[in-house]
Amino acid sequence: MSMHNIRFDFVCQRHVPLYEHLCNQYLERSEFNISIGAESELQTSKIRYFIEAFAPQAQLESLADDIASDFLLSVWLLDTHIQRIEQHSGQRKPFNIKPLHSGLPLNFCQDCQPKFGDNQHPSFGNINLQCHHCMGHEKLSRDEKSLTQTDIAAMANRLLSHKSLPLPILGITLWLTPPAAILSSTIQPSTISQNADEQLTNSSQTNASMTKTIKYQRPRILVCNPNSLNSHFIVNDSQVLALSSIEKPLLRVRPSSEHPSLLAPLYDIQFAENRLLVILTEVLRQKGINWLHVTSDIEPHTNQEALLNEPLRLASINQHWLPITTLSDGSISLPTNVTCLHDEHHYQDDQHTFKVQSTKTDINWQVSDNGAKSSTSALTLPPVLASSCAEDSNTITNDITTSLCALNAAVLRCDPNKNHHKAQFVKHAAVLYFSQQNACQIVTLDSQSNPELFFQLPTLPTSGYEICHSLSESPQKSLLDKFKQLFPAEYNQLLDLHIQADDGALSQLMAVATLIIGAYPVETAQRVTVTELADKFIALAMSHHGNNAPRIDFPLTKGAAHRSLNWCKTLGTLMSFKLAGETNLAKLAFAFHDSFADYLSHWVEHLDQNIGVKQLVIAGSEFANPVLTERVQLRIGKNFPLVVNPLLDLDGVNIAIGGLYLKQRRR
Repeated sequence: MSMHNIRFDFVCQRHVPLYEHLCNQYLERSEFNISIGAESELQTSKIRYFIEAFAPQAQLESLADDIASDFLLSVWLLDTHIQRIEQHSGQRKPFNIKPLHSGLPLNFCQDCQPKFGDNQHPSFGNINLQCHHCMGHEKLSRDEKSLTQTDIAAMANRLLSHKSLPLPILGITLWLTPPAAILSSTIQPSTISQNADEQLTNSSQTNASMTKTIKYQRPRILVCNPNSLNSHFIVNDSQVLALSSIEKPLLRVRPSSEHPSLLAPLYDIQFAENRLLVILTEVLRQKGINWLHVTSDIEPHTNQEALLNEPLRLASINQHWLPITTLSDGSISLPTNVTCLHDEHHYQDDQHTFKVQSTKTDINWQVSDNGAKSSTSALTLPPVLASSCAEDSNTITNDITTSLCALNAAVLRCDPNKNHHKAQFVKHAAVLYFSQQNACQIVTLDSQSNPELFFQLPTLPTSGYEICHSLSESPQKSLLDKFKQLFPAEYNQLLDLHIQADDGALSQLMAVATLIIGAYPVETAQRVTVTELADKFIALAMSHHGNNAPRIDFPLTKGAAHRSLNWCKTLGTLMSFKLAGETNLAKLAFAFHDSFADYLSHWVEHLDQNIGVKQLVIAGSEFANPVLTERVQLRIGKNFPLVVNPLLDLDGVNIAIGGLYLKQRRR
């Protein structure tokens, strides 16, 4: 009987605690002479888990079937391999699984879910079903353990009869139809006068009378019937696999065109992530319910437990899935390619605080709710770094600290065999940092690691009246006058726009563009928010077929400290296409994204000629916009490989970690 050495490889973007747990379990199967291991790829930070086994071919085939069944799909899994090897290189002691990692035990797995979650199985509805594979029954709360199949069936009936079902044990409410909080997330508009010019002159009085706008929340959907997913939402294979993964993330997608009941431009969708929802959605699927609306019942900043229940929100960036903002505690190995200058740092946005601490071997972070809302983000630095790297310390909008943090964090890599004998800093690098929380900037580091702000996207005036006034004072006045005459309803919509202080600059520009091209119904009786308008604009761009689109102008302006954007000219270009009779709104929305990416490409080429761009980082929550990311990758990525840190997020923990590497300015 011939014996063989076989190695099973699982290449992952980051640590997967489940895979470490399974490797430890397989190590106990002595009949296969098993060894395990984990290897890190230096340039990419990928983790390669492997199981090595020595046995006859028949037994190895059986082992392969077991491994294929047990190693459930993770959103961080990139590739798998099976290969013959000459000898083992792994270890025969179990992994030491760090408690900071979430994911163990699982709520359910491939062994128990078909039993308690399949209506044809005798154990259907048994939420307490024991599973020695994932130990998911041990993760149930006391309230969940008390539920019977009859109780869960009664929940489903109540949802059908009352159209809603509060689930306080999960901190959510399920709805059959969009709740009032989603349908009416904005306030009533102020009365539009017949004389729009009179409104322009009295805009300050009108603004003072405005009631505060309620923040728009993108609708969240729980899918009950995965088989019907493609009938209701536009999803690709990669998104379907991610939704089905053990992490059960929320993904931002658009509904099918002309859907009769899914009326929002974009939705955050998710599959059932715990045993109660698995059973409940299966009961509802039998009754013909394909999906439900979900709202959170936990007030922000009031309960730290809310963070533990927050789903993982992902965006696809440069062929990686990245969390938009990481809300769980965690750690990474201490990077070795750049010198860490500080032991502690923290970053705070308007919802969360991210605290990081470096040791000799690791960087650890903790995430917490702020406890109080703030209209602006705050980056807290060590005293020696206050106002460091700012072009003008008296003007917060010219501060480039956050962009530099994003740049630093993205280029960090770890080489366990490398030790620095002299300080190492980032050089010949640039970052495209476009954020909804902070200034949208392009910042560079030259051959001496000296930073410079090349470009900053301006924020728009806080009301539509002021926006129209700025347009009327610019060379775009004639276009505005024609637009007002031919499209009075859209013009009045624009006058009624109100921009909040925490609306991101790029989202602001897209919101105004949405109203100019006439993409939002003019008959609505509600003032719409910037976020909803931006979502509408992105959804339109996503629906465009093809790569050909008109050219939208994004001209630079040169200020005393940095370059900016002549946004009046950008909006004027959109008005000109509208006046010319362009009715393909999806093409215009796509053209905006494609042209902006093309302009960015030209600006980066200019920077490359001046400083030599060897690393181009993309970061910030605006890159959760799939069209922007796709066009930037297409327009820029072919000449400048785009850099992200696959171990971190887009906007949050990465900023806090980047602060550990901020270079102190010499005085």
